[in-house]
Amino acid sequence: MIAILINGLATTLGALLGMLLKKGVPEKLTNALFSGIALCVAIMAVQGAVKTENLLLLLLSTGIGVVIGTALGIEDHMHHLGDWLRQKMRSDKDDKFVSAFVTLSIMQVIGAMSILGPVQAALLGDTSLLYFKSVLDGTSAFIFGAIYGIGTLPVGIVVFVYEMAFFLLASLVAPLMTADVIRELNAVGSIMILAIALNMLGLTKLKVADYLPGLFIPIIYYAMLG
Repeated sequence: MIAILINGLATTLGALLGMLLKKGVPEKLTNALFSGIALCVAIMAVQGAVKTENLLLLLLSTGIGVVIGTALGIEDHMHHLGDWLRQKMRSDKDDKFVSAFVTLSIMQVIGAMSILGPVQAALLGDTSLLYFKSVLDGTSAFIFGAIYGIGTLPVGIVVFVYEMAFFLLASLVAPLMTADVIRELNAVGSIMILAIALNMLGLTKLKVADYLPGLFIPIIYYAMLG
């Protein structure tokens, strides 16, 4: 539980530090850095997606996931939450608040590490993956904090709540987390990360959060196979 708390705090502190140092970094430089990060995120996503050994499952997971997510309006609900947080934090004039909150939240909670890390911590007492993720999350939060501002601060809470949910449900999730599930889960998550990169580059306006239910399809698929 301590490692999960540290992960959440790393995100919040990274975002706060980025906000504080923002004035010392020219906007031209932050925009260039943002584009470079987006390209790196795209490469990371492609590397994860090509590791799939079941292309049909990847297609079905993405397709079924986005249909369910669109029907549930997941991204719209996240935007409503972002709007609510913006009002509570008195940032009504900050047009980047919701975009920052939604994008960074998705980046830090999707993928195998956000699930496997809490599971390993709960059942094996191994927190190394969570600490590694804390470094990655703190770094990305710093960059987003410098570019987007205050909208990145609440993301640490999202990370903590999401990982705590899997920590508490570890006894149910862990038996299903086989090597095949983790590989395909990471591939599906990588598709979402690629969508984030495309949005960051201004090439698309995809509702990435609506794809989140697709993460559960590989788990269900391999559970049915026994």
